[in-house]
Amino acid sequence: MSAPLPSTLPSALADNAAATPASLADTWCLDRVARTLEGLSPKLSCPAAVLMFDGLPDVWALPVVLARKPIGLLSRSAARSNLQEFVGTAMDPRPLVLPDDMPLETVSRMVAERYPHALTYGVITVNRGTGHYSGFVPGIDLLRGTLEQFESTLSFLRAAQGDLVQAEKFASLGQLVAGIAHEINTPLGIGLTAATHLTERSTSFQKLADSGGLKRSDLTGFLGTVAEGAEIITANLGRAAELVQSFKQVAADQTSAVRRTFRAGQLIEDLISSLSPRLRKAPQKVQFRCLADAEMDSFPGPLGQVITNLLLNALTHAYDDSRPEGVVEIAVEKKGTNIVIGIKDDGSGIPPSHLPRIFDPFFTTKRGQGGTGLGLHLVYNIVTQTLGGRIGCTSAVDMGTAFTLILPLTAPDRMLGDRSADTAPGPTLSPPAPTILSVEGSA
Repeated sequence: MSAPLPSTLPSALADNAAATPASLADTWCLDRVARTLEGLSPKLSCPAAVLMFDGLPDVWALPVVLARKPIGLLSRSAARSNLQEFVGTAMDPRPLVLPDDMPLETVSRMVAERYPHALTYGVITVNRGTGHYSGFVPGIDLLRGTLEQFESTLSFLRAAQGDLVQAEKFASLGQLVAGIAHEINTPLGIGLTAATHLTERSTSFQKLADSGGLKRSDLTGFLGTVAEGAEIITANLGRAAELVQSFKQVAADQTSAVRRTFRAGQLIEDLISSLSPRLRKAPQKVQFRCLADAEMDSFPGPLGQVITNLLLNALTHAYDDSRPEGVVEIAVEKKGTNIVIGIKDDGSGIPPSHLPRIFDPFFTTKRGQGGTGLGLHLVYNIVTQTLGGRIGCTSAVDMGTAFTLILPLTAPDRMLGDRSADTAPGPTLSPPAPTILSVEGSA
């Protein structure tokens, strides 16, 4: 006859359960998959136990309970081999007894590491407060419940990732709106000042003419003021109109994935112009050179999102307080049926241990400082899926980082999954050395 089990849980198991963090989705505990099977009395005969097994074809063992405390397990094989004996002489003395509020994730890990026999015989659950027997979890139910929980958590993470990706997209658009609003305010303010000055001069000129004291020099001076004011107003309203047009196209592209024909160099120039308020405040310089522009039949919105993310990623991660100044270079070059875009900085670089993970979702070195870890993951997905190209990265600590995009001039049909042979995986190209179209920031 086996010795009864202790009525209380081992302290290590209790501590392990209490320290288990809640998962991102609902936390599933043992009571979610436990069955309320009546425990066998240790005085019950094995023939009677066999009859109970016959009614539970998927259960390989049954809990043995004495005074509401679990004291062991009776396996199906033990019951059949001891038909004339009492249950108590045939039970397994080493069942896994766990609190019914222990998370399934913890139980699965514990079973895999230390108690593999529980997958065959099952787990006895008890109430943590009273220590009384509360149910039984067959091994198959434990596996099924764990799998369902993982599927539920995975669905939750996929939904959360989708929400974060959308937030990442519109975050850059929000920055663009704020920057453009500030940028447009300058030419409009100058134009308004010039118009106000013309109004005041017109009023003064009218009074002078009404008084009859108008001189030729007064007329000449007034005409000069009108011409100068009109020139200022025209130039600044033209600048505001250019900004609005650029903003309209960039905003329309970033909020949709409409396919159209465009020139890659002009798209990047528009993006840099749209981001100029942000870039001027930064201590870094942004330089762009279009070595050979080409017309693309592709998706300007997703491509603009990629360029914006890579540019802002460089400004955010490549420089810090100890190394605030630097140069971010962007270059475009046509090679065969592809466009090659290089974005290079001279910042702190990426440690070798981080480099293989930069495109992984939720990987960031700026956790708690505004980094979501989705920027480069989003970039990778857009480049390889939507644009049908490939992206590579080279970096060295204290030497800087270079991203290279190789994109087909004609984007593949995403519905047919067509890919150009020229965009098959290959060696990472070093971006050209850009030197033109500087946008300098002030510290």
